[in-house]
Amino acid sequence: RSSDLWHHASSSLAALQPLHCDHYSDGKPMTYAINNNTSARKISWPFRLRTLTAAVAYASALGVGGIALTAHASEVTWDDILNDHNNTETVLMYGMGVKAQRYSPLDQINADNVEMLTPAWSLSFGDEMQRGQESQALVHEGVIYVTGSYSRIFAIDARTGQRLWSYNHRLPSDIRPCCDVVNRGAAIYGDKVFFGTLDAGIVALNKDTGEVVWRERFGDHRAGYTMTGAPTIVEDSETGRVLLIHGSSGDEFGIVGKLYARDPDTGEEIWMRPFVEGHMGRLNGEESTPTGDANAPSWPDDPDSETGKVQAWSQGGGAPWQSASFDPDTNTI
Repeated sequence: RSSDLWHHASSSLAALQPLHCDHYSDGKPMTYAINNNTSARKISWPFRLRTLTAAVAYASALGVGGIALTAHASEVTWDDILNDHNNTETVLMYGMGVKAQRYSPLDQINADNVEMLTPAWSLSFGDEMQRGQESQALVHEGVIYVTGSYSRIFAIDARTGQRLWSYNHRLPSDIRPCCDVVNRGAAIYGDKVFFGTLDAGIVALNKDTGEVVWRERFGDHRAGYTMTGAPTIVEDSETGRVLLIHGSSGDEFGIVGKLYARDPDTGEEIWMRPFVEGHMGRLNGEESTPTGDANAPSWPDDPDSETGKVQAWSQGGGAPWQSASFDPDTNTI
């Protein structure tokens, strides 16, 4: 998305830009990393640049060395996430911070010198899966975590572009994504990264090794349920419990949109909230409360229907497919 252009920079890391995938001459998608070299000239690209929006670039700035990687990096805490918008060395949330404002206080790279940026390395998401690339990357302790099409995720050394690990989710042949097989990003918390899959699932991986910690399914992909948005980490201010929040996609195929909260350590569902009036929510595995008025007056009645409502009510849409933001002051998603 052209509106998703943003950057992140610091004294040791020049820039982080979501890139709408450019392509090699043979059609393989690629991503650029960039150095800020004040003595460099504006380059003449040997290929056509496209609108920047998905996976990313990270390199040393103004001659300052990159971040040293550790075999097992420290865990990501809620305080880290809560202060992500102020920390110029990390990107821990989709949208840079819980309020998803996509704003960085850094000003070292600006309108006057941005043309001095030059490529440092490139990474192809290639394989046989060369489709849309819409992911915003996360960055923690010198590692870039970025998702790709067909439910894939990569961990990349930000300094060198070396692929540290990758995970390729095995998808059934009958998935029904409406709008390309894209993925928009991951979430990170503790020692795990989390991302959604096109077969209506969500996966937790060890952020240092890429090993699967847990997998959960939230819907029937054959009915049209899928997931492309990045999950969100929040902390319930009333209980102090950290929750993994994710939505669902599939409006185009007649599903009822739902928002979920999970235990990030186990994947267990804590609550589910449907986004069509009159449908019933869940809490700890049991029916809880309906969304809005239980009689769903916003939908026409049909006395001959089993539900008492017109058929469209059962396929009402409302899928919260994009990533959530969070206001910790009001405890509101």
